Amino acid sequence: MPTNPRYTAAEAHVFDRYALSPTVRTVSLARPRLRVRVVEVGEGEPTVFLHGYSHCVAHWASLVSRLAVARSVMLDAPGHGETDAVTFSGVNLRAWYKEMLIGCLDALGIEHARLIGHSQGGMQALWLALDAPDRVRSVVAIGTPAVAFDARLDGLRLLARPAIGRLLLSVPWPRPMYRSILAGTMGSAGVRAYPDLVRATHKAIHRAGYAKTVASYLQEMFRGLDAEPRQYALADTDLQRIAQPALVLWGDRDANQSIEDAKARAALIPHSRFEVVAGGHEPWLDDLDACASLISAVHAGYPSWESD
Repeated sequence: MPTNPRYTAAEAHVFDRYALSPTVRTVSLARPRLRVRVVEVGEGEPTVFLHGYSHCVAHWASLVSRLAVARSVMLDAPGHGETDAVTFSGVNLRAWYKEMLIGCLDALGIEHARLIGHSQGGMQALWLALDAPDRVRSVVAIGTPAVAFDARLDGLRLLARPAIGRLLLSVPWPRPMYRSILAGTMGSAGVRAYPDLVRATHKAIHRAGYAKTVASYLQEMFRGLDAEPRQYALADTDLQRIAQPALVLWGDRDANQSIEDAKARAALIPHSRFEVVAGGHEPWLDDLDACASLISAVHAGYPSWESD
């Protein structure tokens, strides 16, 4: 029985809008000890989708409907939807996500997969491409991949403060105020165009354990970023070691990092392509056709894709 039935009902409504009928299951991992909810569409060669924090797998529905992907595997992030909550205090995030994602791949019988990550999910996808290269065929990072490209994200530091962040994240925001907050990541046009997605996201994060998970994650992310030597932000040498084809997809109104800085960081990845499309931090909500076409080029795997 679902632990967050209001969310699963709202999520189903979003997928139904795109005539998608996903299967849902839960995988139980031993290390880390965690139950992860998995939402799948199709069969065959897998692509794993990692959504950003404070979002949910329903955000992938429109993109999945347009991609020629045989098997789309979408994971609820920790503390979101119906995946277990986590306390990240004192945890090395990069090592933890390597273990978690490899555990999920093993539990799902996936030897290697293409990864598509948005925001924090993009950073986690880049980490795994470096730390388990034999399990990753290609990477698509959409929107600012958290601090991986050295974005400052100072606006999130308040949420990383002990007690204050957890309190703010646990506030049951009224729907109109919540729509205004979500416009910062979905874009105001996206909030207006996708009310069912706003509803699903609201249900996905208004659950026990969400605030604890996100606040402790941000605390550890900024602690690592401010440490010496720095953690989590990828150094030039890290980016130069990413061997897989990589597409970095950027909305021209994504205010989390400048296009020039992001393009310079992406250029260090040997087999990379940096593309700017019309939109914000979640650009496929603004220009679905362009985003789907660019991602499909990566998945087609033709040799010269990065220079076309």
